Amino acid sequence: MEMVFFSGWESLARTLVVGLLAYTVLIVFLRISGNRTLSKMNAFDLIVTVALGSTLATVLL
Repeated sequence: MEMVFFSGWESLARTLVVGLLAYTVLIVFLRISGNRTLSKMNAFDLIVTVALGSTLATVLL
């Protein structure tokens, strides 16, 4: 039977490393940009944020 959900340790390790790295970069960016960055978001900013999140998810997997 073919392994559908688990293709090897290399892909799992890559997903974990890329995910942790992306999360760390996001936290650093938010710390540098300040607390009010998220509170001043308008509709366009929300759309861009969702699009970037979708792109990150595609890269991660």
